[in-house]
Amino acid sequence: MDGEWLAALSQLRETVGERNYATWIAPMQWTCKDGEIRVEAPSAFHRQWVGRHLLKTIEEVLRRSFPQGERMRLVLTIRSQPSTAASPSRVGDPNAATSTRVRGARSALKVGRLVEKYDFASFVVGPANQLAAAAAKTVAETPGRRFNPLFVWGGVGLGKTHLVNAIGNEVLKRPEGKRIGCLSAETFMNMMIHALRTDKMADFRERFRHLDLLLLDDVQFLAGKERTQEEFFHTFQALAEAQHQVVLTSDKPPSLLPGIEARLRSRFEGGLLVDVMPPTQEMRCEILQRKAHNRGHTLPDCVVRAIVQRCGPSVRELEGALNRVLAFVEMMGQKPTVDLVETLLGPEMAAEPVREIGIEEVQSETARYFGITLEQLVAHSRDRVSSFARQVAMYLCRSVASASLARIAAAFGGRDHTSVLYAIRTIEKRRQADADLARTLDCLANSITRGGSPNALKGQVQPSSNP
Repeated sequence: MDGEWLAALSQLRETVGERNYATWIAPMQWTCKDGEIRVEAPSAFHRQWVGRHLLKTIEEVLRRSFPQGERMRLVLTIRSQPSTAASPSRVGDPNAATSTRVRGARSALKVGRLVEKYDFASFVVGPANQLAAAAAKTVAETPGRRFNPLFVWGGVGLGKTHLVNAIGNEVLKRPEGKRIGCLSAETFMNMMIHALRTDKMADFRERFRHLDLLLLDDVQFLAGKERTQEEFFHTFQALAEAQHQVVLTSDKPPSLLPGIEARLRSRFEGGLLVDVMPPTQEMRCEILQRKAHNRGHTLPDCVVRAIVQRCGPSVRELEGALNRVLAFVEMMGQKPTVDLVETLLGPEMAAEPVREIGIEEVQSETARYFGITLEQLVAHSRDRVSSFARQVAMYLCRSVASASLARIAAAFGGRDHTSVLYAIRTIEKRRQADADLARTLDCLANSITRGGSPNALKGQVQPSSNP
C-alpha cells in the first residue's frame, strides 16, 4: 500500500501542478481505512474549493493507483468538524462533507492515468508548437505506424504533458479498445521497485509489455538509474518489436540527456524528435482566456494581459497565477480588474519578457569569446581553436537557442546534421568531466541569454589537444 500511496501522491502532484499541490493538496490530512479514503481540509472554504475544482482529479488518480480503486469511497470533510463526514452529500455544498464512490476505470486504460481535460481541442497551437501538435495528432490517428517513438522535448510547463494526454484520450475514444499506459518515468520506477519488493516482476512486465500505447512523461528522470533503465529498455524493445506506439517527453533532446545509456538514447533518436518552444504572448493570452472560460469566467483582455505580463512562458505558472486571481474573485465576490491582479500577483511573479535567441547571436558571442571571426567559425578549417569553438557554438545553438540539428547544420557551412550531433555529444561528454568547461559553457549561455558581453569570460577554458 505504501508504494501505491507514494505513486498516487506523485501522480497527483504532477497532474495539478506544484503550485496547486502546495496550496490545496499538501495542507490536507489523508487517512485510508476499510476501503475509505478520508481527506480532511483545514477550513470550509478549502474543502469547498477542492470539492469544486480538484475532486474529480483526485478520484481519477486514486482510481488508477489502487487495484481496489473502483470499490474505494472518498470522503472530503473539514478537519475541525469531523462529524460532518457521517452524512456525506454532493460536491459543492459548503455545509456538509463530500463523498463519492471512485468509479471503475475504463477497460482500455491499463496503467497510470489520463487527464481527461487535456485533449487536442483545448491545446492552443501556434508557431512554437505546431510541429509537435501535428505529430501528436498523426500518432493518435495511426499509433505504431509512423513516428515510433515520438519524442517531445521542451522546457517545463510548455504543454508536453497536455499533448501526451491528448494522444491517449484520442486513442481511448476508438472502438478497438487499445491498451494504454500513461505515467511519468518516476511512477514507472516506483511501480518497478514495488514489484521487486513484492516479488511481482513477472506481473509488472506482463502489464507494460503488452500495451498498445505507452505514454511516458519526463523520461529525463531515468538518468543515472541503471536498474530502471535496464527494465525500461526491454519494455521499449518489446513494444517496438510488436509495432506498438511509444511516446516520450523530456526537458532536453536525447543528445543532451546526461546519465542515459547509449542504447536507450539511440532508441529515442530512432523515431521523430519534436520540440515545444515557449509560447508567444498572443498564445499565452489565448491559453489563459480558455482556462478562465473553463472555470466559468470571461476575463477582460486588459486583465488577461496583466496576468501574462507578470508570468514567464510556463503554462503552469500562468495557470497558478490565474488560480490565485480567480480564487480571490470567487471567495470575495469581486470583479477581476488590473488593480486586483497587481495587488495579488505583485512584483514577486514579474518576469522578463521572453527573448528569442537566434543562431547568429550564438555564433557571434562564441566567435568573440574565442577571438576568431565568424568566417573562421563556420568554415571547414580544422585548426584546434576554430574546431573547438565550432563545437561549442553548435552545442550552445542546441541548448540555448533550441535550434534543430538541420538548422544548425545549415548555419555552419551546410554540414551534415550527423556532424552537428557529434559535436554536441563531444561537448556534453567533456562538460561532465571538465568543471572549467562546464563553468565556461554556463557563463557563455548566461551571457547570450542576457545579450551581454562575453569579455569577462576570456581565458576560462582552452581547447584540448583532442576536442
